[in-house]
Amino acid sequence: MLTSIDDIPELCKENVYIKDKESLLKNINKIIAEGHKKLQILTDFDHTLTRHDVDGVPVLTSFGMFKECPSVPQKYKDDETMLANKYKPIEVDANMSIEDKVKHMKDWYMASHNLMKGLKFPRNELMDIGHKMVGCFRKGVNDLISWSECHQVPVLVFSAGLGECVVAALQAAKFLLPNVKVISNFLAMDENDNIVGIQGEIIHTYNKNETAIKHTEYYGMVKERNNVLLMGDNIGDAGMAEGMEHCDVVIKIGFLGRNTEANLQNYVCTFDIVVVNEHTMDIANAILKLVL
Repeated sequence: MLTSIDDIPELCKENVYIKDKESLLKNINKIIAEGHKKLQILTDFDHTLTRHDVDGVPVLTSFGMFKECPSVPQKYKDDETMLANKYKPIEVDANMSIEDKVKHMKDWYMASHNLMKGLKFPRNELMDIGHKMVGCFRKGVNDLISWSECHQVPVLVFSAGLGECVVAALQAAKFLLPNVKVISNFLAMDENDNIVGIQGEIIHTYNKNETAIKHTEYYGMVKERNNVLLMGDNIGDAGMAEGMEHCDVVIKIGFLGRNTEANLQNYVCTFDIVVVNEHTMDIANAILKLVL
């Protein structure tokens, strides 16, 4: 059991901000005391498991991976870039309320998915792009996944991105193990691999708390696990565990890598731990190493 947050050196760095040290210490100690059998890991994918950038070059999102496939028409790429240029600034606007952002996010995701309709799904090309993503994961993700496999702790990758792309990157990195599940926007395709839409309800950045985890395979794995280590890079990610009423302790780690000065206060109010311009999983791994 820890006597102080300072017992974890990774939490003492200058780029780490903690909302309430006393509350965080209490929750970490509860996770330690109850052990790995009561723990689950819940994480976003884009710019959470992956970095924001590598050597100054932005890391592809899951939608960006789809755009990189050679057979995808240039018109789709141009139109999708126009949508991103329009809606991305809204997504990261520090002054707009989440309520105001939700409509814009719905419009963005609907428009983006409609652009895909009729396209041939580039299955083999996407696997090639997935292998190029292996070097884009945060340093330490491999340790986190290995620890979770060793202790049989379920990991949910909960992404508002494109599910097939998330799976391709995880498979290429050998992270898609039996204890790792993915909830995301998966494509609906006909018998010829032509895209006809999205399966089920669209998941966007700000409705992850509304999406019913309890109706998935993952919920069956975690219904007796009341402690959560949650990670995300967007304000909306902080609510990912709200669909699981049985959870008592949720430690929320936020990775802030865009509009850092403008967004810092909002992130500190929303996450328990905020890490600014960080490329590692050091904090999550430091906490996990204490759990037996």
